Amino acid sequence: MMAVERADVGGQAMARLEAAAVDFARAEIERIVESVIDDLRSRPAFGTFGDVAARQLWDEYCWFLQKGPFDDDLSWDSVRLGSLSTAYEDAVRAAIQAEVEKLPRYALLFLNLEAIEGAAYGEEDIGRAWDSIVVSRILNDVNARASNRILDLIGPDREDVLCYQIEGAGEVWSILSDRGEVMDIIARHSDALLDPKGDVSELAQEMVEAFMAAAADDDEGALARKLLERFGDEVRSLVRDKDVVPSLMSMRAVLLDRLDR
Repeated sequence: MMAVERADVGGQAMARLEAAAVDFARAEIERIVESVIDDLRSRPAFGTFGDVAARQLWDEYCWFLQKGPFDDDLSWDSVRLGSLSTAYEDAVRAAIQAEVEKLPRYALLFLNLEAIEGAAYGEEDIGRAWDSIVVSRILNDVNARASNRILDLIGPDREDVLCYQIEGAGEVWSILSDRGEVMDIIARHSDALLDPKGDVSELAQEMVEAFMAAAADDDEGALARKLLERFGDEVRSLVRDKDVVPSLMSMRAVLLDRLDR
């Protein structure tokens, strides 16, 4: 019978091995956090907060976390549906659990080691993969991200906030801004502008018409007024497609980037 050779691992080597495992775990936790947030962004909002322009479940969860707790029990026809806080946390925990279950056992072991780092555990615990501890550890990081977002742009006062966040460009924007009209127009269409898939055609058209009215009011532009009277539709299309819509798309990109930081 062959003798089995055993290698004694020194304390320093074990410490380096444990540190490498923890580094791996932290990188994996960050990856899972990003994946969970992407998953929540892909889901529609519950629609719980009627005065909040939540674009997806991630927006809504962040609002709930920052403005809550909302622990009132929900009911429908005398049937208790549980608390709002529980519903949101369960949804996020389920998304995390789904990611954790995809991990190979060695990765789950490393994540478990990172999650209980500094806690008291014995040799009998080594090798046990505690899903619930890992899920809670990742949930803490998700909640930290959710708590640090600036959500004024989707809050009840978003129309007022938008005026301080917006960065317009283009000739039409400049003219309407000088006339003190552009912010009122934008405020009326704030939800469409902040929705990544929102239709800004009505907003663009209102800006074009305001520009046409401004041009018609120009006392020194008699020739321009005649051209506008004759070629008004063509001018509207040109201004909308070449100036207003590109400006609105650029504006939306900046706002959404700021909102999602």
